[in-house]
Amino acid sequence: MAQLDATAQNGKIGQELAKHTDAPIAIVPDNETKRTYPKTHVNYWKARLEHRTYTRDGKTYEVPEWSVRIHFGGIRKSFDLESGNKEEAATKARDIYLSLVAKGWAATLAELKPKASLPIEITAGDATVGEFLAEVERTSSLKPKTFRRYAQCLRRVAAHIHGVRTDASRYDYRTGGLLAWRKQVDVIRLSAISPAAVADWKLDYLRRATNDLRRKLAVNRSFNAWLRNTKSLFSSAIIDKPNFKIKVPKFKVPDGQRGEREVYWFETVDFEKAGSMKFQAPVGITYEDLVKKALTELRSENSDAYKLFLLCMCAGLRRGEADVCLWSQLRPDDCSIRIESNEFIEPKHGSGGTVYVDPALMKELLSFKAEGQKGFVVNSHREWKETAYVRYRCEPHWRTLLDWLEGNGISARKKVHELRKLFGDAIVKREGIFAGSAQLRHSTIQMTANHYTDPRQRAALPVGNLFSEKSSRRSFKSRRSLRKSVANGNRNGVTIGNGISHGH
Repeated sequence: MAQLDATAQNGKIGQELAKHTDAPIAIVPDNETKRTYPKTHVNYWKARLEHRTYTRDGKTYEVPEWSVRIHFGGIRKSFDLESGNKEEAATKARDIYLSLVAKGWAATLAELKPKASLPIEITAGDATVGEFLAEVERTSSLKPKTFRRYAQCLRRVAAHIHGVRTDASRYDYRTGGLLAWRKQVDVIRLSAISPAAVADWKLDYLRRATNDLRRKLAVNRSFNAWLRNTKSLFSSAIIDKPNFKIKVPKFKVPDGQRGEREVYWFETVDFEKAGSMKFQAPVGITYEDLVKKALTELRSENSDAYKLFLLCMCAGLRRGEADVCLWSQLRPDDCSIRIESNEFIEPKHGSGGTVYVDPALMKELLSFKAEGQKGFVVNSHREWKETAYVRYRCEPHWRTLLDWLEGNGISARKKVHELRKLFGDAIVKREGIFAGSAQLRHSTIQMTANHYTDPRQRAALPVGNLFSEKSSRRSFKSRRSLRKSVANGNRNGVTIGNGISHGH
């Protein structure tokens, strides 16, 4: 009732204002002064809209969506209006103010909180890609970043099958290119993703390799990643839940034994051979040399990049883990670093655990800690922010480290991850594959065996004596002695005397 009264009051004020001005109420010039309209009018808030800015690497960027700061009851708060349209944003700002007048801060903020997704009502028997993804997001416990990656893969498959134009504009999230592309893909029916259509997509994808064998392995691995991520959305843990409202279509396919059978599309697509995944250390590069160079070069140039290097190279932390590593995770008493879930990160695939490090490394890291200092091990002017995309708070230091690694012979595409591989390779060679698996915090020993070779498995065939000149001459003489002994009637093959030398 209070809100209706406020709205009625707003209408009366607008009518009274219209009597004293020649301009229409709903239109305000961009250069209109802020004091022309009351707070209950849209045009009042239009003059107070602003674009937030943020700084990254010394450059200032502007957020495209409008925001507004509202002061009411002695409290001032800023609101993101989630719109780049000025009229729409001003209307939202006015509505927020009217709600504050009618209900107060607590009720208004509660209404503005994101609401939980509601079950989707499917009117037709065949759901669309967009409806399916919305239902997965509502019912699954996937991390936002994981769901975003899986959804991207499914949309790409659907776009190719349906012939949706896919170019650089689909990455344009600032001016609406990404949203426009998604709208075209999200209306595609799930039934369009049939076994035959996916088979054609697979062939088209694999043709990228042409006749280059090395390129073929890279394309196969890329295809496997896309297929694995897409199929994860259709796992039984997701679509078989009792509260999952989407009916995933099945298709009839020929079967050599049963004539015909019904299957999901993803049951008909096989992964490609990806070749050996064994890690091969770059030629001429060892972890000892890298650590020594970092100590003399990187430590003085950028101590924060140096700390990131130590955490990845000498402790095997992943990039995201090192980025938000806390001083509280370092345990000097047993020289270990505890990797666990906290407010900033959840370890990949639940791979939390303890990494044991050399006492000298622990001492080196703690030398950068001020007395009583808490928080992150690596300092950065960028604040941590929860996002649905990959964002590193230490991005400037990572760039310094990447440039340094490239200058020191690390040419891998994922240079920081190459440090973790060097760490794992060194541990496995020194302590065996089980110790390496524990230090790398792999979920299974098989994963470690797929990427690293235990030195105890390197059983070389002993052929050294065959390449020795002396041993070869001795072997030749032994054969001549045997033949002469047999010729003299010595069936036991024992030569008496050294008459071989007189036979020449």
